[in-house]
Amino acid sequence: MLRLLALCLLVGNALLLAAQFGVFDRLVAAGAAQPPQREPERLQRQVNPQAVRILPPQAASAALAEAAAATAQAAAAASRARAPACLEAGPFGAAEAEAAERTLRDAGLAPASWQALSRDDSGSFIVYMGRYAERELLQRKLDELKRLKIDAEELQGAPALQPGLSLGRYDERAAADAALATLAERGVRTARVVTLRAPQQQTMFRVAAADAAIRARLAGLAMPSGPGFVDCAGPPGAASAAAPASAAASAPAGASRNGR
Repeated sequence: MLRLLALCLLVGNALLLAAQFGVFDRLVAAGAAQPPQREPERLQRQVNPQAVRILPPQAASAALAEAAAATAQAAAAASRARAPACLEAGPFGAAEAEAAERTLRDAGLAPASWQALSRDDSGSFIVYMGRYAERELLQRKLDELKRLKIDAEELQGAPALQPGLSLGRYDERAAADAALATLAERGVRTARVVTLRAPQQQTMFRVAAADAAIRARLAGLAMPSGPGFVDCAGPPGAASAAAPASAAASAPAGASRNGR
């Protein structure tokens, strides 16, 4: 009995050893669609076996964390793309505002889906010296102002006033007049206040909750000026007395600022 048991164990071990060395692979392959794969043949059949790297545990953990972070970022971006967004275009002057409103109506946007927000623009003014016939004269004036310790810069972006000097930019005419009076006390005699942009009412058009379909429609609109609809500068309720469609309310502009 013991001999029979020992013989069975010996035969079993022999069969297991033969299987590990692939002795029975041909018999298995005869009835399988693909032959069984063993190392190193399985690695050699890969598309890019040279790209397979064994990472140490720390590097593997870092790679998994990076992949998880990238997946989370992609999911967040997709969620933001689906969420309604606040978009606005402008500001526009009176004539441009009428054209912008026609554009929105012609695009088939429901009047209740957008707002026209009006505000009073107090304008833009500079304390100005010029226009000079020669740049040499402009440079002499700059040197003279420097000796008086008065800040000035060559005016840019206003061809009708160039070459000339700006001694300060202001959002209100009263502030510009006060600055001119102060400069006169310091010896500046030829400066004057020039209006760069006259006071006017401006209108912003805002879509407070634009879904993906509305965003795509707004992106294709050609507005009278500016880049078209962009992300809102402030929260949808920031403008006081906002009115739907053309029933816009007034929102005063901010206080003056001095620029040098």
